[in-house]
Amino acid sequence: MKKRVIATILATVLTASMVLSGCGNGGKQETPATNDGGNQEAPAAPEADDGAEEEASGEAPAAPAVSHDQELTLEVYDVAANYQGLQTGWYGKILKDKFNLVLNIIAPQVSGDGEALYQTRTAAGNLGDIILLDNADMLECVDVGLVADISADIKNYPNLMKYWEQIEKFNAGIGDGIWAIPTEMNSNGPTEYMSETVSSMPRIPWDFYSELGKPDLNNLDDLLNALAEMQKAHPTNEAGDKAYGMTLWKDWDSTSIENVNQLTKWYGQEVNGSVLIGEDHSIVPLTDKNGAYYKMLKFFFKANQLGIVDPDSATQDWNSACDKMKQKRTYLVWNNWMQGFTNSPEIGEKGANYMGMPLKDMKVFQTSDYYYGSGRVFGVGAQVSEENKARILEFLDWLASPEGLTIQHAGTEGLIYTVNDDGKYTLTEDGYNRFTSEIMIPEDQGGGNWTDGNNQVNQWIVASIEMNPVTGETFVPDLWASYLEKNNTKTTKEWREKYGAQNEVEYLKNSGMMSPVPSINMSLAIDTTDIGLIRSQCKTIVCDTSWKAIFAADEAAFDALWDDMVSQLEGFGWNDLVAFDTEKYQPVIDARKAAQ
Repeated sequence: MKKRVIATILATVLTASMVLSGCGNGGKQETPATNDGGNQEAPAAPEADDGAEEEASGEAPAAPAVSHDQELTLEVYDVAANYQGLQTGWYGKILKDKFNLVLNIIAPQVSGDGEALYQTRTAAGNLGDIILLDNADMLECVDVGLVADISADIKNYPNLMKYWEQIEKFNAGIGDGIWAIPTEMNSNGPTEYMSETVSSMPRIPWDFYSELGKPDLNNLDDLLNALAEMQKAHPTNEAGDKAYGMTLWKDWDSTSIENVNQLTKWYGQEVNGSVLIGEDHSIVPLTDKNGAYYKMLKFFFKANQLGIVDPDSATQDWNSACDKMKQKRTYLVWNNWMQGFTNSPEIGEKGANYMGMPLKDMKVFQTSDYYYGSGRVFGVGAQVSEENKARILEFLDWLASPEGLTIQHAGTEGLIYTVNDDGKYTLTEDGYNRFTSEIMIPEDQGGGNWTDGNNQVNQWIVASIEMNPVTGETFVPDLWASYLEKNNTKTTKEWREKYGAQNEVEYLKNSGMMSPVPSINMSLAIDTTDIGLIRSQCKTIVCDTSWKAIFAADEAAFDALWDDMVSQLEGFGWNDLVAFDTEKYQPVIDARKAAQ
C-alpha cells in the first residue's frame, strides 16, 4: 500500500483544549456536580442542505422507523473482545428483547492468529457488519472501501449527535464523509481527569502489606521484596491453590509484551509501536536502555529470579490470569479496573482490598479522560443493506443513550442497582460483588452467570465517567455517592491514614508524581508496505525475546538476550521503523504541548 498520511489535528481542537486546559479538578475526590449533570446542549448537527428547514423550525431530526419483526444476526469484528461467538446471557436477552438483534462476535485477539483473520476477511471484502478497530486499521479499511459512509444518516440519531464535535473532528482527518465513531468519548471536557485512581500503578493486598508493617516502598526492589515476603507467608490462597507474587499472560501482546507496556506508565512513559512517549513530551526508541520498557522487563526478570512469577505466565491466556486475580492467587495487579476482580466493600471491611501503592521514585504517565476518543473506533460495514444499516445505527445510538450506558457501565435495575428516593442509584450486594463472585442470573433475565452474560463487545462509544442526565452522577458506579460511602471501609481508612490523601490521584498529584497529559485522539500516518513488513518482523523478535528475557537463567543471560534482540532488530530495519513512528507521533506531542 502506498504511504498515506492522514491530516493531523484541527486547529479548533487545539483551541478548545487550550481554553479548557486549566478547568478540570484533575480527578480529586469531589462529588460530581449535580446541578447540570450531563444536561449540556448537544453540539450542532452537521451542515446539510436538506436539513436546514428542520433546524430552522426547531424540530429535531428523526431516525428512520425500522421493523424488528425479523431477527437480525450482526457480525461484529471486534479487536477489543476477549470472547468469540454469540452474545448470550442477560445482555444478549436485552438486545434480543429490545431490538431482536443477535451479536456474533469475531475476536482476532482470541482467534489464534489475529493478523491472518484480519487479512483473510479484508481480502474477502467483508470485515463485519459492525467493525471495531484501532484508528489506523479503520483508516486503511475506509481507504479500501470496507466501511460505509454514514454522513447522511448520523444527524438523525440524537444520542450520537451529542458527541458530534468529537465525531466530526476525527472524521475530518479521513476525508469527506463520516466513517467512524470514536470510543470512550465524554462531554466533561478535553483536559478533565475524574477518576480517583490512575490507569496503572502497583496494587497489592492491604492485609498482607499490613502484616509486613506497612513499610515505605521507595522503588521496584522494595516492591519485589514485599511481594516475595507475601508469597513466603501465603504460598497458597484460602482454598489451597498455589499463589504467586504476580501472574502474566501473553495473548494481549502486539508489537511488544503488553504486561510490560502497562507497567512502563509507572515511570512516565507509554509504549506506542516502536517508541516510548514520555509525560515530559519526549520520544525515544523502545530499545533505549534508559527507557521504561527495559526497566520494567528487568523488573519481571528480577521477580522470576526471586521465584514470585507464576510459571504458567508464558503459556496462559487472559481468562486464566483473570481467574487467579479473582481467587487471590496473585499479589500484584496494576490496571485500576483489575481492582474490580479483587475488591468489594465486604473485603474492604476485612482490611483486604488491593490498594494502589506509590513507589517514591515513580512518575506516573496518565492521560486525561478520552474526550475525543480512545484510539479505537466503531464503523458500519460497507456491504450492509440500507435496512440493516438503519438497525445498526439504531443500536449504536442506543449504546450512547442514558439507558444503554447505564446497562453497559452498571447493569440492570433491581439485580445490580436500585433507585433511591432522590433518583440516584445504589448498587445491590450482587452489584458490589459482580466482578468478584459468581452472580447467577434468573432465567427470565437470560440465565447463566453475570460475567459470562456481560457485554462481550468490551468497548463503549461513551466512557463510564460521562455524567448521567437521569441521576446527575457518572455512569460508572465507582463515583456514585452511595458507592463512595459504602467503600469507606477499614482498608480505605487505613490507606488514607498512611498516605494523608483521600485517594491515590490526590496523593500522586500532591507529591508531584503525576500530572495528567491531555488526551489527544487524532488520525495518524498509516504504515507503508515496507514499514508494515518491518513492523511485523520486529514485533515477533521483540515479543519472543522479551518473554525469554523474563525467564533468563541469570543477569548475564538477560543482558545477552537484550543485546542480541537490538542487533537483530537493526538488521530488520528497526531504525527506519523508529524514525517513522517518531514522525508519526510528533503531532500528538505538539498537540499536547499546545493544550497544556
